[in-house]
Amino acid sequence: MAVVPSQWKKAWICAIPKVKNPTDNSHFRPISITPVLVRVMERMVVRKYLYPALNTSPTTLTFHDQYAFRPNGSTTATVITLLQTVSELLSTNLFVAVYALDFSKAFDTVRNATLLEKMATLDVPDYMYNWFVDFFAGHSHCTNFKGEV
Repeated sequence: MAVVPSQWKKAWICAIPKVKNPTDNSHFRPISITPVLVRVMERMVVRKYLYPALNTSPTTLTFHDQYAFRPNGSTTATVITLLQTVSELLSTNLFVAVYALDFSKAFDTVRNATLLEKMATLDVPDYMYNWFVDFFAGHSHCTNFKGEV
C-alpha cells in the first residue's frame, strides 16, 4: 500500500497583508505553506503519471475544452480557441453570444471522493492511484496569525 508521510499532510496557514497597513480581516490573503518535499513530489507525480494519463484519458472523461492544468494548456490557447470559434460562428451568423464563468475558487470545493472516482478511470498504475487516495486523506492545518497559533 502506498503511504504519504503524515508530516507531508500538514500545512501552516499564514495571513499575508494585501495592503500596507491592514486594519480588517479582508486585508489579508491566506497562504498555505506546505513542506518543500511535498511540492517536489507533487510535480514529479503530475509530470510522470497525471499528464500522460490525461493525454490518453478515457472517453468518459472529456477534456477537449479545458486548458488550465493541462500539459500544454495556457490562457493564450484558451483565447485563441475562443477567437477561432467565434470567428467561425460569425461567418454564418449575425451575432454570437459568449457566456463566461469564473471558476477561480472551484478547486476549493472539489470533493476528494469525486476527484478520486474520476482518477480511477485514468490509466495510472494501481500503486499510484493508492498513493493519490492516501495523499488526499487526513490533511490538517494550523493557522498562524499575529504570532498566535
